[in-house]
Amino acid sequence: MIYKIESDENKIVKYVNKLKNPKYIKEEKKFIIEGFHLLEMANLEDIDFVLTLEKLDLDSSINQYIVNEKIMKKLSINKSFSKVITVCKIRNNQKIEGDLILYLDNLQDPGNIGTILRTALAFNIKTIISTSLVTFYNQKTIQSSQGAIFHLNLLKGDDKILFGLKNDYKLIATSLNENTIDLREFNWPNKVVLIVGNEGNGVSKEILNMADATIKIPIANIDSLNVGIATAILIYNFKTTK
Repeated sequence: MIYKIESDENKIVKYVNKLKNPKYIKEEKKFIIEGFHLLEMANLEDIDFVLTLEKLDLDSSINQYIVNEKIMKKLSINKSFSKVITVCKIRNNQKIEGDLILYLDNLQDPGNIGTILRTALAFNIKTIISTSLVTFYNQKTIQSSQGAIFHLNLLKGDDKILFGLKNDYKLIATSLNENTIDLREFNWPNKVVLIVGNEGNGVSKEILNMADATIKIPIANIDSLNVGIATAILIYNFKTTK
């Protein structure tokens, strides 16, 4: 159905505006995306409804709300506001599959998370687990991922899930500790949960204690790499040395 909204005090507009807040994303199990590219990347079952400046050629099951520029400017996080904003549903997906699973331990930066999601999709990784599920649905994360979020299994993780995965996977964590194995000397197991840690603090001690091994990328002239770049290197190494 096609509807028209002219007031920024409309309940639909207020509802969408609330979804900028992680608290409401978690409560409503909904999130917003901006722009035509991300809308095209979304699956039909992911889409709840659309706010747009003009009628779009979409499946008839999708409600469209025609709004004005003032409303779009209010809702958009971009300096140049989008012409379409889509409200999407968070899937209740508990499926774990693939020979390499990524586990993000308290990552905070949306750009880093988005880069990791995009890289994972490029290398055909199916499942990504994060200690904070809502970080996947930050608008900046989604934009950085270029829509990869719609084609991955995204799960909320904790120590219990990690412990359960030890039955079928080896837990391999990144670390700069003394007993850490140089990546050049590491033989990847067949099935791996690759654990990467917080931008400032790395992987937590609790998870390091659970890990079957810890690895590091040999580098020179600087003490660390961006976590998004490091994860990409590790994924590539796993995929090309099997």
